[in-house]
Amino acid sequence: MSTWTDRARLYIRGRAFLLDLGEEVAFYTESGPKRARYLLVGKLSLPERLRLGLPREGVLHYPLPVDPLAFEWEGETLILPGLRVYLGGPPAFVETPYYAWRL
Repeated sequence: MSTWTDRARLYIRGRAFLLDLGEEVAFYTESGPKRARYLLVGKLSLPERLRLGLPREGVLHYPLPVDPLAFEWEGETLILPGLRVYLGGPPAFVETPYYAWRL
């Protein structure tokens, strides 16, 4: 098990996949650099998102219509349909249209 999964907390809330990284982390994403403590994946309405109790800032949200249980870990890479999150740093090449890696 990687150090990231030892430090992070994973939650499945309804149609949402939520990963709490425990601290704010700098990421590079398909839309540029961002900082986030939480990774949220799922197509959620505003009331659904508010019920999760997340702050307005520090959330990297991917509104993808995925089954939140359809995820895998490969080393320090979180894999969801259409999204890869490389917690160990930049990959050799990007495999999906949506991605984030830790800076």
